[in-house]
Amino acid sequence: MVKIDILGVRGQVQDTKVFISALQSIDGGEGLALDADIICGRDHLVSATMHASRAFERGVNASSNLAMETMLYASGERQISKATKKMGLKVGCERIALVLFNVQDVQKVLREHGLERDDSVLEASVEKALRFGISHEELRAVPADRFEDLVLERVAFVGLHK
Repeated sequence: MVKIDILGVRGQVQDTKVFISALQSIDGGEGLALDADIICGRDHLVSATMHASRAFERGVNASSNLAMETMLYASGERQISKATKKMGLKVGCERIALVLFNVQDVQKVLREHGLERDDSVLEASVEKALRFGISHEELRAVPADRFEDLVLERVAFVGLHK
């Protein structure tokens, strides 16, 4: 069974390529870094990791590793290039969502990269839902307190469109 940690962090990543490369080679595990300004609540990432894990269990995964498969589901996209463009870290991004797979020392990862844990960056908002790609029409179609469900629906649809 894969150990998964989902956390929000703050920090300045100077070189996103170096940071992402470092996350891909953590002792015994790997990590995924996403733009927290598009993450619509912790459940968004919980759902994405569950769908990605299930895809590997069923042999219907579209990517070669769990981190990238999780990004596909989290983005609501089927193509890696679209998912990366939508959810990936951009230069200057200071609010980061981290998903760590089989990482034994989460605090060590944060220290090594000068990051500070702040799960509040994962909190959902209508603005984040709009950035994610939810339309105003879709938002009007659901009760105001259920907008996160629209994002979760997009996460689930990735598996249906494979």
